[in-house]
Amino acid sequence: MRTELLAPWAWRQPVQAQTACAATISYRYSSSMKSLSNKFVHLTNYSVNKKNTEYKSNLDETACQGHKWALKALWNYLTQKGVNSEAIWEKIKDIVIKTIIASEPYVNSLVKMYVRRPYCCHELFGFDIMLDENLKPWILEVNISPSLHSNSPLDVSIKGQMIRDLLNLAGFVLPSTDSIASRPQTRSDSTCSQGSALKEKPRPASECFTAEKLKKAYYLTQKIPDQDFYSSVLDILTPDDVRILVETEDEYSRRGQFERVFPTHVSMRYLRFFEQPRYFNILVTQWELKYYLNKHKGLELLKKWCVKGYHNGAGTDLAQMVSMAMDKLGKGCCEERGREPWSLPKSFFLQKSRVQSNGFSKLELDRLG
Repeated sequence: MRTELLAPWAWRQPVQAQTACAATISYRYSSSMKSLSNKFVHLTNYSVNKKNTEYKSNLDETACQGHKWALKALWNYLTQKGVNSEAIWEKIKDIVIKTIIASEPYVNSLVKMYVRRPYCCHELFGFDIMLDENLKPWILEVNISPSLHSNSPLDVSIKGQMIRDLLNLAGFVLPSTDSIASRPQTRSDSTCSQGSALKEKPRPASECFTAEKLKKAYYLTQKIPDQDFYSSVLDILTPDDVRILVETEDEYSRRGQFERVFPTHVSMRYLRFFEQPRYFNILVTQWELKYYLNKHKGLELLKKWCVKGYHNGAGTDLAQMVSMAMDKLGKGCCEERGREPWSLPKSFFLQKSRVQSNGFSKLELDRLG
């Protein structure tokens, strides 16, 4: 049996997953060499099996009939048979997460090279997962252009809802009408190329920018990080931190029937699989770990900061930030952990040419940005 799973992914945004369909072959499987050329025996694709005169359609997404079921119908069927369908689903989610992580370095480098703004970079992947005789899931392939054709009421019900949720999840940032009307259109113009029309991420003040780089450097250069160390990333939030957390929670509120599989409160165990650590992965996983049992508290905290304009750098008290850094990530705390403290030196407030980088070169700081 093959299950189809749809997983949208956006650069620097969480991974979501939504179940689709479970498909079976329309002829009874046989390992005999005589059936080797019979596609109806070895392929579960609808485009193949619909040509079989014995193929049976399914018109009801709750029914366990025909050769194509809704995945939730399969889970109900297995549960009635005494099978732990939730355990199977957890294994499938694990496959999706690790598959995305495996491709992350390549995709991330291309995105940085060719994509000007993350708001216009989204992808829908179709995961083909096979369940063997022991109901262990195996990944067969990942389709970069999964079929969205709807040839039956079952397809319309599942894919229609998925497409609606997908567009809401993407949260397209549209250019303003005035900006479009005031500039001549060229063949190269697009939503992604109209810089002045988009709601750009505000540029932080140079002081905040330096503070953000120093903080990233501190959390990405520890040789043996642990949960106690990572949890301190939330002690002092920079404006950029707040923006990322707001975007993450905002997307979560638009998820519809999608389930977010990364980040969650258990995502820390996946960070070791990344080719290199990512600061915002650390940030959002720690945020989830801290507030997953009390989402309202976390949201209220973000609202409070946004009302004050902290996410745009407004109201940022750099002196207070330095003081908090020394108190919470200062010498006493870090000596207990056997680490060098992160702090913004006093020279941070002097001329830019005299700012100390806490041991990091300008090239290293640029790479972190």
